[in-house]
Amino acid sequence: MNRCILLSLVAAFPRSASACAVCMGDPNSNLAIASNSVLWTLMGLVGFIFISTGCTAYYLWRRSKMPIPPHIQFLENLTAEPEED
Repeated sequence: MNRCILLSLVAAFPRSASACAVCMGDPNSNLAIASNSVLWTLMGLVGFIFISTGCTAYYLWRRSKMPIPPHIQFLENLTAEPEED
């Protein structure tokens, strides 16, 4: 119970937060440039995965709308069981 009260008091009265060297340091430093490069690379990777998933879904949708090729349809008709009257 005491821990809950202590944690709520600490959360209710926040002190100023200190930023990391990348956020508050020199924007032209090697660390800031490397962090920006990594973020753009990760955003590009996520975008590539989303676009690839969408293209695959579109390909499968278009393929499902195509008619059955005649040679496959002929084979399906050969192997189908005859209808009984």
